[in-house]
Amino acid sequence: MNYSPEWPSTHITLLNRVRFQTDSEAWREFVGIYGPLIYNYCRKFHLKDCDAEDVCQEVFRKISTSMHSFEYNRQLGRFRSWLGTVTYHEICRYFKNNKRFQNQSGTPGLRDEIYEQAGESDAAWADEFCSHIYSTALNNIQPLFDNQTWKAFELTWIEDLGAQQASEKLGAEITWIYKAKFLVQKKLKEEIQRLSFDSVVFQK
Repeated sequence: MNYSPEWPSTHITLLNRVRFQTDSEAWREFVGIYGPLIYNYCRKFHLKDCDAEDVCQEVFRKISTSMHSFEYNRQLGRFRSWLGTVTYHEICRYFKNNKRFQNQSGTPGLRDEIYEQAGESDAAWADEFCSHIYSTALNNIQPLFDNQTWKAFELTWIEDLGAQQASEKLGAEITWIYKAKFLVQKKLKEEIQRLSFDSVVFQK
């Protein structure tokens, strides 16, 4: 099993690291992870590429000035909801401050749509967030495993193949298949927690 000795402890979450403005590496990773998520969410509101980029920059500017004082409290809400609300408000502000959107043609109901949605309870945002974090975590952990172990995980978890069938396909003992699946699942769960701290962790 090819685990990197530099792999961060799951107790030192990315969010906790970002709070310290001196950790530039954590901030770059944070932007790299959440930038595409915020951009894609903006595009769902029909923002053009340049407009979505502008909103992304403003969201990160707001985050950079407030993250150092951000205190996570599960009872007050999830981080994903906070990020979604910040993003949603910036989209609203962008529409409000740009006159060319006031009477935008070709997008009926767009103005009503943007103001009727509640950022923190937007199901589209929640789905986008969880899906993005899941795929990012998968991509991050794959290099930590050899091809055979990862293939066992893909067959039994992603393709939902039975352990016996996976065993026959890979020519491996069924006990090894179970072990390989467990090891990758464990690392995937840890990486999801490291990236998002409070996102819903899968169970299967």
